[in-house]
Amino acid sequence: VILHFVQNDTMGVIIAILFIILVTILLAIILGFFFFVIDTFLDLPYVATKREKVATIIKLAGIKPKETVVDLGSGDGRLLFAAAAVGARAIGYEVNPYLAILTHLKYQFLKRNIIRSYKKTFIRPVTVYRQNLWQADLKTADVIFVYGRGKTMKRFEDFVYQNAKKGTRIIVNSDLTKPFPNKRPIKSENGIYLYEAS
Repeated sequence: VILHFVQNDTMGVIIAILFIILVTILLAIILGFFFFVIDTFLDLPYVATKREKVATIIKLAGIKPKETVVDLGSGDGRLLFAAAAVGARAIGYEVNPYLAILTHLKYQFLKRNIIRSYKKTFIRPVTVYRQNLWQADLKTADVIFVYGRGKTMKRFEDFVYQNAKKGTRIIVNSDLTKPFPNKRPIKSENGIYLYEAS
């Protein structure tokens, strides 16, 4: 009788744990879908940078160790991590809380795995501010990443050139849009454009 009671009690705990896990997964899916739907109605919806373009972006940016890189609309953080991997201090601005949390979790995971692996690889800090990118502090940036849509590129151009310090390198990823309408790029490659603030 006691054995039967312990088995039923253990089974109840297992069922409760599985139920909690299932509810958590469903909530994450619902929240992800909710933020995805909201994102599609924003001026700047989340569009991940294609992995094959990340290397081009980092190369064109010419990032040096200890420089500060600002990503306006950092999404899942892939450009932040690529910049940090070459020694930059990476700062992202992301209004979508789901993506900001995802970036933070990815950073914690990467940091722990690098420490555990005893490699000499060093990843610089990655910071994501969950706020509107139009409030970003660009004065500290040596490099700025921009990804917008056609209708927002003029606003991006004005915002970056009015707020960035002279000499700041600006990278425009133009997968789905045109580059800055009133400025000439210094270089371009594979749909990526390099500008410099003057």
